[in-house]
Amino acid sequence: MMDVRRILASRIVDPVLWKIVKRYPVFDRLSEWRQRQWDTAAALEARQARALGALLGHALARVPYYAERVPGLTPEGAAAAPGDSLARFPVLEKRDLILHADSLTCEMDRGSYWNLTGGSTGEPVRFRQDVVYQTHALATTMLFYEWAGVPHGASHIKLWGAPRDLGSGRVARRRRLADWLFNRITLDAFDMSEQTMRRYAETIARSRPACLEGYADALYELAVRVERHGLPMSVPGAIVSSAGTLLPHMRERIESAFGTEVFDRYGTREVGNVAAECDRHEGLHVLGETTIVEVVDEDGRAVSEGEEGEILVTNLHNYTMPLIRYRIGDRAVRGADRCSCGRPYPLLERVVGRSESCVRRRDGGVVLSEFFIHVIGVEYNDGSIGRFQVVQEALDRITVVIVPSEGAGERALAREDEIRARIQQMVGDCEISFVLADHIDPTPTGKHMYVVNKMEERE
Repeated sequence: MMDVRRILASRIVDPVLWKIVKRYPVFDRLSEWRQRQWDTAAALEARQARALGALLGHALARVPYYAERVPGLTPEGAAAAPGDSLARFPVLEKRDLILHADSLTCEMDRGSYWNLTGGSTGEPVRFRQDVVYQTHALATTMLFYEWAGVPHGASHIKLWGAPRDLGSGRVARRRRLADWLFNRITLDAFDMSEQTMRRYAETIARSRPACLEGYADALYELAVRVERHGLPMSVPGAIVSSAGTLLPHMRERIESAFGTEVFDRYGTREVGNVAAECDRHEGLHVLGETTIVEVVDEDGRAVSEGEEGEILVTNLHNYTMPLIRYRIGDRAVRGADRCSCGRPYPLLERVVGRSESCVRRRDGGVVLSEFFIHVIGVEYNDGSIGRFQVVQEALDRITVVIVPSEGAGERALAREDEIRARIQQMVGDCEISFVLADHIDPTPTGKHMYVVNKMEERE
């Protein structure tokens, strides 16, 4: 029998919020996609071509950034041959969003708003989104939960950590109220001490949620503690890993500790949820109703099935700031054109990303790399911090390397004491030194690591 809170969340709170208060047609989109997910590949390709042609035509006609950088291509030409036209658009970098925000923006009276991310490099990126985009993004999230077998409104525990999501003070109180109304419990993934993780495990075991969702790193660290301490545990529903790179050994440990299967999901704040696993676990379906994903080599050419490359994303619905061929900064292995489940959406075999280090605490707990991204890259960054890297030399010694933004100089260290206090609050008593640098060397694959644990390198 459906419990009272699930009835409240699925039949009252959600419909009232989206249909009456917000007036977003989220459930209309969801209903469409439930049916369309069983269409033929040809039907999907035709819909996608129309949506892409309309987006590219709009970008050329009304967005100065693209009009200046795609000479010789008219809006009509892009709409007529969207696939060939897309290849003529330049790759959009995160830096372009910082330097050319105004010329990338087209105000259209679609309820636009600014959003912000620390980015995979820790460099803050601001961008505009709109209500049409958000409607599609919300419907995508709901569909992906259904793929994982999570009923709408079912009990949900999130092991999450973004300060803007968790909030503090009055925001935190509103969040707790929203959690109750939507049948959720939110646990702070930035507070991962041994004692706290034991409390989280007890909460999960007591609540028996239909869905446990969290950062891949956080779920893994919690699973390790559950098995290490022999804590009784059962998650009767699904586990959703929706941030960070889920490596095979992490999936195995999480499924073993919690006694249920893991569904991986991939997305970013800039473009929303992009791809997710179904119950066949043959890869991550790229939802073609909202997104086009290219996996390309170093020369920008599409890789073949089974080959690894960089991810470029084109979101089809954010007309206020179109992100076309946007380089997210992650890598993936291209999968098959479709899954044995019958859905027409192409697959990413797996998202490679980076194997992120955690900072270790004296008590055996960990502090996830996402914490440093938000604290240094966003929360205490007024724009003077270009890049950063946190290096753990020993349990009691951490170095924070900061590359100032152009012209910022020593101003990048203006909030050094506040950052030090926040890190010590999470890591414990340790020596934290700050160093200004001209650059930070990338990894051999050209990626930036924002946390380097030299203790792990020596083990």
